[in-house]
Amino acid sequence: MTSIRIHRSDLTTPILATSAATTVAIRAGTVIEIDGQPHAFGQETPIALDHIAVGTDYGVSIDANGKPVAQALSGNPRDSGFVAGFHAAPGGCALERNGSDAIPAINPYSLWDMDFRPACPDPRGMTLVEAKDGHRFWVDIYLLGVDYKEHGTSRHGIEIADGRSLDRLDFKTAAGIYASHGKRLLTYDEFRTAAFGVTERSSADRDPKTTGLDAARTSKFGLMQATGNLWVWGTDGDIDDPRPSLFGGSWLGGSVAGSRYADLGYWPGSSHGNLSARGGSDHMAPA
Repeated sequence: MTSIRIHRSDLTTPILATSAATTVAIRAGTVIEIDGQPHAFGQETPIALDHIAVGTDYGVSIDANGKPVAQALSGNPRDSGFVAGFHAAPGGCALERNGSDAIPAINPYSLWDMDFRPACPDPRGMTLVEAKDGHRFWVDIYLLGVDYKEHGTSRHGIEIADGRSLDRLDFKTAAGIYASHGKRLLTYDEFRTAAFGVTERSSADRDPKTTGLDAARTSKFGLMQATGNLWVWGTDGDIDDPRPSLFGGSWLGGSVAGSRYADLGYWPGSSHGNLSARGGSDHMAPA
């Protein structure tokens, strides 16, 4: 297995940086050691990227000439020698409280590296959320898809997992799916923070069926279909006795759906066609 060590000037940020929708770079002051061979980046260094494929996760590696390059991922990047990565979303992140646009862009909150990433095994398809109190956690960009066993819990363009597309998606099943991927369900406080920026009291006009862009209900952190598409399972956040809860509302209730819309004591055995799930993970920071 490839040995990778990263030295950075700022422990609070990933070694990647993006200042435009389709460009990403290695931060100045970064040193990456690969099998004992150091690669130093004294100034911000652009990463070679031919084009952006919508809804795709990219891994960053160092080529034979010591240059950083990015390529689309087909599996877990932590198993393949990549040092960092990011997600190319089908639209931008919300800047205010009315959703975003349909212009493909690198999600700036999806930047990760081997020491700055979700605590779960696979960092693909996740975005970093920071609450006002400084609490950091990662959230799946997309709703749960039916192919979660083979390709993970957050992918673009996949049939959404719900009580119709799966045999059952009650609270226990949803929690078990995410636990098998080293993730967990969100608490209410985490969800409302992660979903901030959507167009409140609005919904999609039909059952979305597949994971993807619903620009009006994209959040500040780039959650796609964050609210008003399908309800998602979560908990009320109580440490000792977390109650099964539902967040966000569905396409059936636009006048009330939004980041703060929740049922904090829902029947755990429920499983139906407008109820899906979205996972989260704790943040792993460089030491």
